[in-house]
Amino acid sequence: MKSIPGLSACIITLNEQDNLPECLRSLRLAEEIVIVDSGSTDDTRRIAKESGARIYRRAFDNYIDQKNFAIEKAKGPWILFLDADERVSVSLEKEIREIFRDQSRSPEAGAIRPVGYEIPRSTFYLGRWIRHSGWYPDYTVRLFQKGSGRYEGRTFHEKVNLRGAGGRLKEPILHFSYRNIREHLAVINRYSDLFAAERCALGRRNGILFSLGKGIVKFLTMYIWKRGFLDGGAGFVIAVLGSYYNFLKYIKVWEVSSSVPVRPPEKKEMQN
Repeated sequence: MKSIPGLSACIITLNEQDNLPECLRSLRLAEEIVIVDSGSTDDTRRIAKESGARIYRRAFDNYIDQKNFAIEKAKGPWILFLDADERVSVSLEKEIREIFRDQSRSPEAGAIRPVGYEIPRSTFYLGRWIRHSGWYPDYTVRLFQKGSGRYEGRTFHEKVNLRGAGGRLKEPILHFSYRNIREHLAVINRYSDLFAAERCALGRRNGILFSLGKGIVKFLTMYIWKRGFLDGGAGFVIAVLGSYYNFLKYIKVWEVSSSVPVRPPEKKEMQN
């Protein structure tokens, strides 16, 4: 099937040799693929090169600047942004193609065409597709006109800010996030470090009880309010680890803000 003229797919990578092949295979609808790599030491760059993608190397500073750099390098007027552990589902590809067929037709009088689209994301975790727990539908803007959308926000909770009307698609991006609980815990530790550093840099402070309360509320929200119990054992794990993440990121703020550097005792010069 032919690619869509003017559609550029963008991906940022770091050591994604296990995820990247399937991600690239799902992007047959894109006219070009732009990959911004932040120094992979595995076969990521070779896989990208063999796929025909255009590759740029850029030292990682934050997700916002990294993704916006990829957008700037894209040649097409439309951007489809994926993470390396995501795939365009067959049904989503069909829906996107229909959008671009509509774009080629003259709009009805008074109709406002969206400049970007939110797309739901379906995550595969612990052997099943998660349909609740606050993980689904997880709508985010991923398809947008290059001149009408840029990533903005905080250090690691970035999102596309659209300048114009937005739409919403029905079919999902498929997300293969964590291969196991060990990998999930590693991401929690890394992201909680980023959160604490950002919050402390803004001068924010909190205590132990506040951190504990945040963890408890998160569990109840994910497991009860967001109906995580309907996701079986995986839903319980998601709620527990979500609670742990919330507690950890705030307790790290407490740790940093309450730490007082201990200076070694000064040696007094002996007096005659």
